[in-house]
Amino acid sequence: MVEIVKTTGQKESFERAKFCDSLRKAGAPNDLTEEICTKVEKEVLPGMSTTQIFRKASKYLMRKNLPVGIRYNVKRGVELLGPAGFLFEQFVEALMRAEGYENTAHDQMIRGECVEHEIDVVAEKGGQRYIVEIKYHNQSAIKTPIEVVMYADARREDIARAEAKQGRNVKHNLLLVTNTKFSGNAVAYARCRGIALIGWQYPKERCLEDIIREHVLYPTTVLPSVDRGAREALSRHGMMLVRDLAPYSIEDVVKKIGIDEKRARGIIKEAHALVYGSGHTD
Repeated sequence: MVEIVKTTGQKESFERAKFCDSLRKAGAPNDLTEEICTKVEKEVLPGMSTTQIFRKASKYLMRKNLPVGIRYNVKRGVELLGPAGFLFEQFVEALMRAEGYENTAHDQMIRGECVEHEIDVVAEKGGQRYIVEIKYHNQSAIKTPIEVVMYADARREDIARAEAKQGRNVKHNLLLVTNTKFSGNAVAYARCRGIALIGWQYPKERCLEDIIREHVLYPTTVLPSVDRGAREALSRHGMMLVRDLAPYSIEDVVKKIGIDEKRARGIIKEAHALVYGSGHTD
């Protein structure tokens, strides 16, 4: 087996089945999955990084099936919702609304027994109230540690004590969302304390990327033509989601958002491919 290097620096064997599965999750049909798996497997060399392998696969997918290629880029696209993490918080709020959460509001100040707490998002669903802690990392190798989960739990408890003193019998469920993975201890603590976690590849049955793909709620940062300048311009105009951008014409993007025509043409082509399914070349 060929040893490759993960983003964490750890070495692991290249697993063809695991790699092929990542293509299928992005929506690649079986024939295309088999073609790219075979092609990339032949090019994998000892010591090659998972990032290099991803770039090879992404390049082939973009040429063969643009919508699948863009969906395959979702992890990198979410990672680019930074650097401060504010856009990721807005993105998570949009995902929550798509998942049926109501009365969502971000950056809310709630008084606890000891101190006042700034909560990333508060929401309601099925008659339950939720406190949502959102943790953004600009590198996929960084795992959200147990300390983050424990801190969020302590905030919830402080708020609960304050409300109990006021005679209010209100239970707040705690949900923690991150764009990377959780550490093993973070998962264990959350299970013990009844805290819901959503992150990259967690939970297995309904992880962050599953929710994004199901609702077609991709950030504009997944589009290859959206460079830093375009990203900043789109952000200034509140254009965070590809589905919000898709109805615009090239002229609209040039005149209203201020992106040059050549790049605007690429952005709209890619947005249409993702939202409307155009762009197949195989």
